[in-house]
Amino acid sequence: MKVRVRYFARFRSLAGVGEEELEVPEGTTVGELINILRERHPALKNEVFAEDDDLADVNVSRNGRYVGFDEVLEDGDVVALFPPVSGG
Repeated sequence: MKVRVRYFARFRSLAGVGEEELEVPEGTTVGELINILRERHPALKNEVFAEDDDLADVNVSRNGRYVGFDEVLEDGDVVALFPPVSGG
């Protein structure tokens, strides 16, 4: 199945693209997709994953809705990765 991945802010710079379409196996979860992206774009590893491989500072949306890493993707989904936003 195909999913479209969009990168925002520093993730866009690290991935070297703003958007890409990937072919992934049926039943792939958001967490599994992130592992695929980590292998595809090694520069993302230190930004998206902490030293112990726990997810660090990343927000993920699927079709415009924030989701957890166990969310199962479907063909045609749009997944966006962006850093958390804070203000004061």
